[in-house]
Amino acid sequence: MLSKEAPPKASDIGKIYVEKVLGGLEFLHQQTIPILTILFGLCLLVMYFHISQLKLQMAATIALRSADTHSRESKDMREWYAIEVVQRLHAIGINDSEPYRVKEGAIPLPALLSLNLGGQLFLGRPGERVRLLSEYPFSSAGNPEKVMDSFQGKAWEFLNQHPEKSFYRVEAIEGRQSLRFAAAARMQQECVTCHNVHEESPKHDWQVGQVGGVVEIIYPLDSLEEMTGMDWIDSYGMMGVLVLLWLGGFGLVVLKLRRVSGELENRVRGRTADLNESNRRLELEIFERQLAEDTIRQARDNLEKRVQERTGKLAASNAELIREVAERKRAEEDIRRLNAQVVQRSAQLEASNKELEAFSYSVSHDLRAPLRGIDGFSQAVLEDYDDKLDDSGRSYLQRVRAASQRMSQLIDAMLNLARLTRAEIHTQTFDMSAVVRGILDDLQKIEPERQVECVVADNLLATADPQLIRAVLENLLGNAWKFTRQHPNPRIEFGHSQYNGQAAYFVKDNGAGFDMTYAHKLFGAFQRLHAYTEYPGVGVGLATVHRIIQRHGGQIWPEGVVDQGAVFHFTL
Repeated sequence: MLSKEAPPKASDIGKIYVEKVLGGLEFLHQQTIPILTILFGLCLLVMYFHISQLKLQMAATIALRSADTHSRESKDMREWYAIEVVQRLHAIGINDSEPYRVKEGAIPLPALLSLNLGGQLFLGRPGERVRLLSEYPFSSAGNPEKVMDSFQGKAWEFLNQHPEKSFYRVEAIEGRQSLRFAAAARMQQECVTCHNVHEESPKHDWQVGQVGGVVEIIYPLDSLEEMTGMDWIDSYGMMGVLVLLWLGGFGLVVLKLRRVSGELENRVRGRTADLNESNRRLELEIFERQLAEDTIRQARDNLEKRVQERTGKLAASNAELIREVAERKRAEEDIRRLNAQVVQRSAQLEASNKELEAFSYSVSHDLRAPLRGIDGFSQAVLEDYDDKLDDSGRSYLQRVRAASQRMSQLIDAMLNLARLTRAEIHTQTFDMSAVVRGILDDLQKIEPERQVECVVADNLLATADPQLIRAVLENLLGNAWKFTRQHPNPRIEFGHSQYNGQAAYFVKDNGAGFDMTYAHKLFGAFQRLHAYTEYPGVGVGLATVHRIIQRHGGQIWPEGVVDQGAVFHFTL
């Protein structure tokens, strides 16, 4: 017979808790100095990093104020020089020019003079530079290739939108943290008058207030720290004083902790007496707990009866589940039977498609011969009986030939549409940008006399059937090429964007455009929104595009405004 282990007495539990408390206090007493040392070291590290950040912010603020002052003074100097010097010298025949050192009777341009003065001011101060940037530089000044780094490009874009503000940031230049500051150089009335007539000016349509250039100033922050006297001794001397104060205060804290530990030991003894009293009370509570366990045992017996009842209910539920499984099997059998019917229907549809393809080929072949006969005999009549026909007869025969040729084109377009929409899809990843450039080159070779601005985004990859997508691009780009024919400055663009979290491509032009009211007709076969005499075509291209995009599981949608161009977006 197994013997039940006796539960620990309340007095033993109290002793265990007392020993744990005393052990914890002893550990804290032994490790007090290391703990305080670690905490103080962490405080010093936080102060060090905080002071370093304050130094950097102070240097950046000084550099920013200096750069702003320099840019404002440079602007005032250029305006004064343009008004008080350049205009007066123009009156006596002395002109401002970029190569003024080698050109007799010339003075420097205001911008070049400002740039040279800035260079002289920063002479002998390594890392400090001033530059003048512009998208429209004079032929031998500034940045003639218009090449700007990331900061300069963003500064130019920002200052063109907000010319009254400044643009700056702190970055590493040649291994030194430096402030890069940029301010807009706006065209005043005197500047506009001179630049628009100056023979060396790259642009002659300047307007007052327009941003003509950007003044960039670079200040290394470490040189400003040296100028302001912010060295290690000044910045971190206080930390040394704090260390000395900590050493003195630490001794006082140790003495205080020893006194406190004695008081804590007295309190622990008193707490031990209280715990002994609590142990006696716990023994009474244990007796009461045994009575409660008897009550719980009776409740357990009642719970077993309820479990048996619940087991009976679960058995009934299992029977119901078995019936549901049988019904599911019958449903699966029905699904298999329906799948077989679907397979049979698919075979029938495939056979119908083949018959339709054979019918289309037969019809097109049977129609081609009469059409060739009509076109050939009409041409023969025009050539052999030209002297016997009047102008009306010739016109009628030419219209007959044009109609027969257009009908032949319609037959070819119908066959091509059927072929492309039934062709098997072979998916692979390819460079769509290269395909677009090849199509545009072919269009340019066909009409070399046309000057069309073509903008193609680089490295646009797509995963699709290359041949079918080429047909899509040929139709879209061919339409853009055709409908920009009457625009004085035609422009075609191919790029990409985002649509519902996936890549979307677009073909955009500035040609004839269309009314969005009739946009739903664009993708129907033989649907046209422009007269055939104005823009020739059979009206099947966009229908072909629509079906190929659908076969790839994508979408296509148009946007257009009459006489302002059109955009066709599509996804794959």
